[in-house]
Amino acid sequence: MPELIPMRWPAAWTSASRLELLKGTPINCLVGDAPPPFPLGDLRFIKPDPEHPPEGVVLREGVWPRVLAAAKKDTAGAGPTGGPWVDSNAWVVRLARLMDPGKTVWLTHSPPGGNEVVPLDSFVKPVAEAEAFGAHWVLTLDQSFADALAQGADKARQEWQRVVSALRFFETRRERRSWEPVSPLAVISTFEGEGKLISEEFLNLAPRRHLAYRALRVADAAQASFEKQKAILYLETEPPRGEVLAKLVGFARGGGLLIAPLGTVDAPSEGRQSEHSVRRYGKGRVAMPLEKWEDPFVLVDQVHVLMSHREDAVRVWNGADMDLYHLASPDGRREVVHLIPYASGRTGQVTLGFSRPYRSVRIATLASERAARLAKGGLGVEIDLGEFTDYAEVMLEA
Repeated sequence: MPELIPMRWPAAWTSASRLELLKGTPINCLVGDAPPPFPLGDLRFIKPDPEHPPEGVVLREGVWPRVLAAAKKDTAGAGPTGGPWVDSNAWVVRLARLMDPGKTVWLTHSPPGGNEVVPLDSFVKPVAEAEAFGAHWVLTLDQSFADALAQGADKARQEWQRVVSALRFFETRRERRSWEPVSPLAVISTFEGEGKLISEEFLNLAPRRHLAYRALRVADAAQASFEKQKAILYLETEPPRGEVLAKLVGFARGGGLLIAPLGTVDAPSEGRQSEHSVRRYGKGRVAMPLEKWEDPFVLVDQVHVLMSHREDAVRVWNGADMDLYHLASPDGRREVVHLIPYASGRTGQVTLGFSRPYRSVRIATLASERAARLAKGGLGVEIDLGEFTDYAEVMLEA
């Protein structure tokens, strides 16, 4: 059976003629509280129930992806950094895929309601965000969009075609969902219990500093390979034990940086850095907090400093409101960097920097694709992406 690509059917669409909009699109599944009052043909209908999701599917609510507007006109809500506050589903998707491997994640959030007017051209972003991170958004039109489509309005039809084109774009790239994150940092946690909040918020906030990570469950850590990582953050309230402890201290002994709760190792401290006691351990280091971890934003900053920005897999300029997702093919010859800007409109001039050389690079948006030039930079090679809206990807060949 083909993979289900879902859409929430507008309740006001009671005519079978509306199915014409789906012909030739990747959408093959309708979602809602009750099926439409007409035959659906080959389309499958599903009533979403988090307790009984479709086979092979994980349901997550999610949020409308955007830079959160503030009450004051022409400003944006800000977090602890003073920068724009981003509502992102990237960490939700990545964590759901980690906790339920092999299943497809559906994000079920709807457009903002109330008095907020949602521009028609903003419906591409939740599609692109979900697909870039390996999920599907249950495509949901608000009443304004649904009514305009039903009336045949040109702007609505144009934006509908952009949404459909975005779905087609990612369907041609489906194999990338199995690619592995490129990251010098591994984050290990149960993502449950007392440390659930801080571990989840760490995954949420790390992209604000463009701190790339590979997330793993504690249960999988002992058998995992960390040969591509420079640092491991064991994000639990208590030190690791047993096989996991042996694996992690072995990583440090071989030259890596292990960041773990106090009591993980008993070795003399060589000094303090970013509110952590740093201890030499074999060829590497173990950093343990002076106080219990409580603030995930502060911890993101501390981990980044402990690792050093020199270890960043990708450096980005002019992308404060973006999520980046850097993946590599199993053979390591191809890589892709997904970029999701959360602010509306066009981005500024975005530049990416890499320490690794590449043979070729191409840049694709939802509207075009082109070859790009690699330029020498102070830290390796740089790629000028220029400006774009909604989504861009950088395809690299080693």
